[in-house]
Amino acid sequence: MYSRRPSFNSGGGSSGFSRASFDYSIPGHQPSPSTSYTPSPIGTPLSPAATEFTASSAASAAVWNAHGHDASNAQQTYVSTIEPLNYRRLLERSVNCNWKYIVDKIVCNNDQQASIFLQQKLKISTPEQKHAIVDAIVAQAYPLMVNRFGNFLVQRCFEHGTPEQIDGIANAIRGNTLALSMDAFGCHVVQKALDCVNEEFKATMVSELLRRIPETVIHRYACHVWQKLFELRWVDAPPQIMKYVNEALRGRWSEVALGETGSLVVQNIFENCLEEDKRPCINEVLANIDLIAHGQFGNWCIQHICEHGAPADRSRAIDVVIHNAPEYSMDQYASKVVEKCLKIGGAEFLERYLDRVCEGRADRPRIPLIDIASDQYGNYLVQWILQHASPNHREQVASHIRKHMVSLRGSKFGSRVGMLCCSPIYTRTTATSPHAGTSTTATRYNRYGFR
Repeated sequence: MYSRRPSFNSGGGSSGFSRASFDYSIPGHQPSPSTSYTPSPIGTPLSPAATEFTASSAASAAVWNAHGHDASNAQQTYVSTIEPLNYRRLLERSVNCNWKYIVDKIVCNNDQQASIFLQQKLKISTPEQKHAIVDAIVAQAYPLMVNRFGNFLVQRCFEHGTPEQIDGIANAIRGNTLALSMDAFGCHVVQKALDCVNEEFKATMVSELLRRIPETVIHRYACHVWQKLFELRWVDAPPQIMKYVNEALRGRWSEVALGETGSLVVQNIFENCLEEDKRPCINEVLANIDLIAHGQFGNWCIQHICEHGAPADRSRAIDVVIHNAPEYSMDQYASKVVEKCLKIGGAEFLERYLDRVCEGRADRPRIPLIDIASDQYGNYLVQWILQHASPNHREQVASHIRKHMVSLRGSKFGSRVGMLCCSPIYTRTTATSPHAGTSTTATRYNRYGFR
């Protein structure tokens, strides 16, 4: 075991331990001669020329001199990105930073806060800062376009960038329009670009989309780009978009209209394209109206024609609806077409509709109106008539309903209609209401028979 032996001061002046005269020896061995101990200085010598204070050193140059920061500018403050970022401080107008580093955080780390910060910084920054930030974004434009949070940042650059910087973003889109249009995040950038880039770039983007029309028109994300294309207004002669679209989709418009995304595109064509451009689409939809009206999404295309189509197209569509009124009224989706026609067709359509559903057959005295009233979808249509039609039409329907009260009361959905017809409130409003559509006191049930 080691022992520490103090040696007495041989100077004879004072007794006690000398701080520098401790002797460390091992038991059983001869003690070693006492040696003096000199403590080493703590830390390193401080010098104005030390590398820690020299901006030209390789380690600190990238931090302190990024983006050509001028140390002589006393109005600007530079925040090092080596330290944890304080976004609140960075939002101060006079504070600069390594903008590329923050853009990298979005691309590499999917950093939402970094994206929000740069969008806010663009709104309040100086022209020099704004130019530097947009430059850092343009340098990584494509990775940002397909990023969940970066795509918003690229869209802001169309608003804050210079014409040259906007062209830089457009160059990143050139050749990638198809890929971006079919990307969940890139499609938003393409739509924004169509609003902001010059017509030369727009024409280039359109030509790229025209290469794969059938696939992109019904694509989950690219369909929104197509809708944007149909809404565009061109200063010069517009490209013949619908010429190529009609050629690619000839004989397939009904298939497009039946899809969730294709239905939106078809309705957009109805609203925004010239008559000669949309005529092939309209004709195919009308030729397949029975199929499309039964579709979950296709029925909206038929509703659009019935409400907003040309007179001849509306008449053709409504004739089909009247002819198939009993069947359509009891279909989950076609009943929505009947409902739309009831709401917009006025007394003329209602008269034709009631004539059709109140027709009796020699072999079956129960008229279609009773089947509709007891149907899970059709009962809503009968309720609407009883609440909004003229008193004469309401009484016409109610008189037929009362003849079959036993059957209707045994039906989950028919009982709703029966209660409405026999309600004292209904009877009073029918007798006293001077105008159609003023009776709103009766209980209204939705198409599924619930309140």
